[in-house]
Amino acid sequence: MRPSVILKPHAERKLRNFYPWAFHDDIADIQGDPEPGAIVLVRDSSGALVGQAFYNPGASIPLRMLSRGEERIDAGWLRRRLMEAAARRREIHGTNAVRLVHGEADGLPGLIVDRYGEVLVVQIRNLGMERWRETLVEVLRELFVPRGIYERSDVEAREDEGLEPRAGLLWGEVPDPVEVVEDGLVFETSVARGQKTGFYLDQRDNRRRLRGWVRPGDRVLDVYGYIGPFALHAAVAGATAVVIDKDPWALGQVERNAIRNGMADRITVRIGDALEMMEALLAEGRRFDWVVLDPPAMVKRRVEWERGVRRRFVEMAHLALRLLKDGGGLFFSSCAYAIRLEDLIEAARMAAADVGCRLVVRDVTYQPPDHPWILQIPETLYLKTLIVEKQSPSD
Repeated sequence: MRPSVILKPHAERKLRNFYPWAFHDDIADIQGDPEPGAIVLVRDSSGALVGQAFYNPGASIPLRMLSRGEERIDAGWLRRRLMEAAARRREIHGTNAVRLVHGEADGLPGLIVDRYGEVLVVQIRNLGMERWRETLVEVLRELFVPRGIYERSDVEAREDEGLEPRAGLLWGEVPDPVEVVEDGLVFETSVARGQKTGFYLDQRDNRRRLRGWVRPGDRVLDVYGYIGPFALHAAVAGATAVVIDKDPWALGQVERNAIRNGMADRITVRIGDALEMMEALLAEGRRFDWVVLDPPAMVKRRVEWERGVRRRFVEMAHLALRLLKDGGGLFFSSCAYAIRLEDLIEAARMAAADVGCRLVVRDVTYQPPDHPWILQIPETLYLKTLIVEKQSPSD
């Protein structure tokens, strides 16, 4: 008889409404002796089947839902889920780089798969999916026929699951660098050394917005610019750009990518702490038509925002507004689930009060369709961007 996990009534309702996780205080009983990482049946208090899930009693999230029926969870099931996820990306255009699988949002908990041309990059974040590693590689090879598959499971989430970080070649061959093609631009990056899995796929649509709004002669400041995708999109539209980052390798890639795309004369780099570099630009009297603020997550829990990260966001926005010309635009992003859109708005409002300017909202954006946001899973909404125009008050 297969092991079963019995839910408390409040958890039954949550999971039946497509929430994918159950926590320790959601569990009423465990029937049988499931080993960590096993697939268990999930039942309500009456014994009726709710679905099937990965089970890991040592993790902060012991149940991660896989299915809402009794279907066989095997290689065929995994193949179907991957095919369904790929089909949802058919409308992604203008690029060879796409997120094929976005974890729970695609019904594959703890699994990220990014495609860069002929290369797949995999991230496995929980014990249940870890046990499927070999099957996963086989099915990915069959469905997508990649040149190589690389693993970037070097994330903190694995520690909670009792797993060590892992990174390295899983199959085939993976060139270094790999090439990301986006709207006619080519970016060289490394899936081994780069941030995330090598590229910030989730800012694709915002880069296109910036490129569409920039006019020849505009000056753009790209803060936390990584390998320069925002800057190069602006440069191809006729702007000049300054890229700030603290990673020497990333800024080296900015310069290589600028040369590769014939825009070396339009891109300069500054290495160092973001706030310090922005202060230095102010001291030099520099002003910009556009500022892009896309900081790292900085917080995992809400309390971290309250204890000091809010202050840093206000400082960032304050410096950005001082660096902006009147009529200039600010892209202000957060990739942290724990930071809400309202927090970005509050930080921008407080900064504007200090600077003495009015902010007109031009747009509010979220992550693109290959990073799905599921309404019943609040955690799937993580990337928020507030786009505002700076206006000096009229007399």
